[in-house]
Amino acid sequence: MAQTPPRWAHLAHALRLRQDMTTRAAYTSDASVFRRVPAAVVEPRSAADVRDALELARLRGWSVTSRGGGTSVAGNAIGEGLIIDTSRHLTRILEIDPDTRTALVEPGVVCDRLREAVAPYGLSYGPDPSTHSRCTIGGMVANNACGSHSVAWGTAADNLVEATLLLADGREVQLGPGQCSDKALKEQIDALWREHRELIETELGRFPRQVSGYGLHYLLPAKGGNYAQALAGSEGTLGVFTQLRVKLVETPPATALAVLAYDTVFDAAAAAPRLRREGVSTIEGMGGDLLAALRAKNGEKRAGSALPGVGAKQQAGGWLFCETTGETLAQAESRARSLVSAEVIDHVVVSDPQEMGELWRIRESSAGLATRLPDGGEAWPSWEDSAVPPENLASYLRGLYELMDRYGLRGIPFGHFGEGCIHVRISFDLHSEEGIAAFRSFMHEAAELVTAHGGSLSGEHGDGRARSELLEVMYSPQMLELFARFKHIFDPEGHCNPGVLVQPEALDAGLRISPQQQRLSLHEVHAFSKDRGELRHAINRCVGVGACRSMDSAMCPSFQLTHDEVHSTRGRARVLSEMLHGTLVRGGMRSREVHQALDLCLSCKACAKECPVNVDMATYKAEFLAGYYRRRIRPRAHYSMGWLPLSARLVHAVPGLARLADAVLHAPGLGRLIAWAGGIDSRRPLIHLAPTSIQRWAHGRRPATEAKKEIVLWPDSFSSHLDTGPAQAVYRLLEHLGYRVHVPRGFVCCGLTWHSTGQLAQARRVVEHSAAHLAEYLDRGLRVVTIEPSCSTQLLHEATELSDNPQVERLAQAVVPWAQVIAEELDALDIQAAAPLRRALTQVHCHERALGDPDAAAPIYTALGLKKESVASGCCGLAGNWGYERGHAEMSLQLGEREVFPRVRQLQAEDPEAPVIADGFSCRTHIEQGTGMRPRHLAEVLAEALGLEGT
Repeated sequence: MAQTPPRWAHLAHALRLRQDMTTRAAYTSDASVFRRVPAAVVEPRSAADVRDALELARLRGWSVTSRGGGTSVAGNAIGEGLIIDTSRHLTRILEIDPDTRTALVEPGVVCDRLREAVAPYGLSYGPDPSTHSRCTIGGMVANNACGSHSVAWGTAADNLVEATLLLADGREVQLGPGQCSDKALKEQIDALWREHRELIETELGRFPRQVSGYGLHYLLPAKGGNYAQALAGSEGTLGVFTQLRVKLVETPPATALAVLAYDTVFDAAAAAPRLRREGVSTIEGMGGDLLAALRAKNGEKRAGSALPGVGAKQQAGGWLFCETTGETLAQAESRARSLVSAEVIDHVVVSDPQEMGELWRIRESSAGLATRLPDGGEAWPSWEDSAVPPENLASYLRGLYELMDRYGLRGIPFGHFGEGCIHVRISFDLHSEEGIAAFRSFMHEAAELVTAHGGSLSGEHGDGRARSELLEVMYSPQMLELFARFKHIFDPEGHCNPGVLVQPEALDAGLRISPQQQRLSLHEVHAFSKDRGELRHAINRCVGVGACRSMDSAMCPSFQLTHDEVHSTRGRARVLSEMLHGTLVRGGMRSREVHQALDLCLSCKACAKECPVNVDMATYKAEFLAGYYRRRIRPRAHYSMGWLPLSARLVHAVPGLARLADAVLHAPGLGRLIAWAGGIDSRRPLIHLAPTSIQRWAHGRRPATEAKKEIVLWPDSFSSHLDTGPAQAVYRLLEHLGYRVHVPRGFVCCGLTWHSTGQLAQARRVVEHSAAHLAEYLDRGLRVVTIEPSCSTQLLHEATELSDNPQVERLAQAVVPWAQVIAEELDALDIQAAAPLRRALTQVHCHERALGDPDAAAPIYTALGLKKESVASGCCGLAGNWGYERGHAEMSLQLGEREVFPRVRQLQAEDPEAPVIADGFSCRTHIEQGTGMRPRHLAEVLAEALGLEGT
């Protein structure tokens, strides 16, 4: 007779419990410096699932940690037991009540999704941390998050009405104003605050940003007696939220933004409390170094040019961002201008939403930006969230700088200056035992400093593993005992997030960045020139702020489809980090867990641009694949797709062979067999070979005899062997501008397909060969014009990281995208004769969007009379060879259905004459396969408008 499985096994199956090493590795950290290896992860779909998860944890002897967006900076969302991730499925907005201005939500609802849902009612959710595009309401309440508008709308606690909490023993409790559904629990809570009212009044609730410890002051009648509010800031140590009723606020009729520049950040801090006036809803501050850090990012060299006090003759040392409200725009602008005083060295007042958004973007990028100092040095959280009464801010900030100087540390301050809250990432050395000892000593001195200024260890992030040990510096022993009693009422066995707030873990225990990472010896191929030459330092770029989990950007395509933490850029970085540790994820560069985590990375490069610290997962993936397959047989697709440039070149070397080969590739039945042999997903149509290569075509033409200028056309493999129309168009345009166009003979390639499949040694050989092949042109100082965006970025960015050959550097310096050349001489083209087109839908290649300059083509669109409508979702979904590899076709097509396919179909239905423009070969291929419509390269559209086709 079959034995009945134990209860825990039944629960594990029903809950789809995840215990695989890849998942566990992805959840080892949040946005903090700490590392905890969970026993398992569950993603509940209902409150009943949460209750079952709690039962499973009890049966297995696991602790329980709640997790939302995982953006916790103090280590609040990690643990060694069961992680209950509410962000994937508990995401319903259950009720919006405009009359009472409240909303009932599940804990996994993202802040921005709630704000969007209530916007039609003229309402919003007040707390808005810089992570508002991905942090969840449950996490915000758990940490008592605030955000930039807390001057006007308060903290998450101030905006909480009711909460439903599941305790570790499975009991469900509803709490709210004066109420607690569990009678015994209520009696214990009431006894606690009544017995210790004087102590609570003395030590808690002294100023708005005093977030450290439990919010017991919210229990007092004078504070409203709301039992739910006392749970805000409890950091998951009392139970698991399943529902939250939150307040909503009226959206102001009009807003304006005053950005005030000061000589120093201390001047800005001193001025901040004086700006707390009627109609001022934000008083945000940042230091001058933050701008330098932003400009060190990929594609951000000109960032911040709209900031006041920035220029050749003037450089501000600090800024305040003050948003003002009004019944009318004139009133809002008047209030903004009234904030300008004599100590302000420069200022700007804007009310246009786009201009305000650009300025706010600088401030909101701070959480990730500050992790990298302007010179590329590392800076870490842990003392990133201190707060003092606003009138003490300038003095405290000076003291903090003096403390950092004494320890030889650097940091970039930013934060909610109007409420006395400072965020700063500090250059702690966490790679050595000596550095960690200094880190510990600094943290204790900083705690004494902030306490001396009447402040709080935390102003909105919670204490977590970063600061709970330091609560004894800030609070009396009696208050610490009171905290312990409060936790015991809810969680007597200590199952919920142990080591946080009560019986705290040491603040230097289990650091993610540690000397242990140095044990794995790597043999990097890339130079990692911005990361001290090591993949380890590159991986540590990921601080974990979770921008890759946003649904409003191009990063990260696979996460946006699966909503699985493993498929986020952060999740992959965590798995790579575990590879470096070598305890959970073993095998180093042969790790199957890392290979699994990277499988759905499209190498789209979105993270290299949109991640606040430029995590470049595509490069890390290429580096890993190089190690994983070193001296191993690779997947067949790596040979068929990776070596496509050379095989296509060989086919075109024999006249007439390309036509025959293309016929064979697309012969019924035979093509399917070839796809199987090449490791290509059978659901993908095979690509077509051009009848003649661009090189043979170009050398069959008569050169322009009167040309006074010379230029080189880079014959990339896609434009030369697969779709030659764009290359022919660019050639004709350059000739029309008076150039003699040189197209190199022989094999020339940027190495992209070898790079994306991790065949890095071959990619380096290819690019070095190509650079040598073009030496005669480079010696003459000729520019090299590229057609394919991915080849442009490969030559401009990747090639010099792969090779230190001076010829490769010379080639990179000579490369210029075709649109830039044409735009420079646009006036010489008689485009006025072209009939203007109305609309044009553009799919910008993901590599150009990330590392190139998509705006370079803007003058061409304008000259053609095209009204450009851009696809906003980023990568089309094919991503070169990725979408052709076996097992990827279905997801690839689903990614296309996010936006690009529906937009193409809609445009064709509304305006069949409007062009769809995609300069990337893979983009054009994917759109054609997904919609049946063949897009065009912009050069083809321009050449046709000028009547150059067929010339």
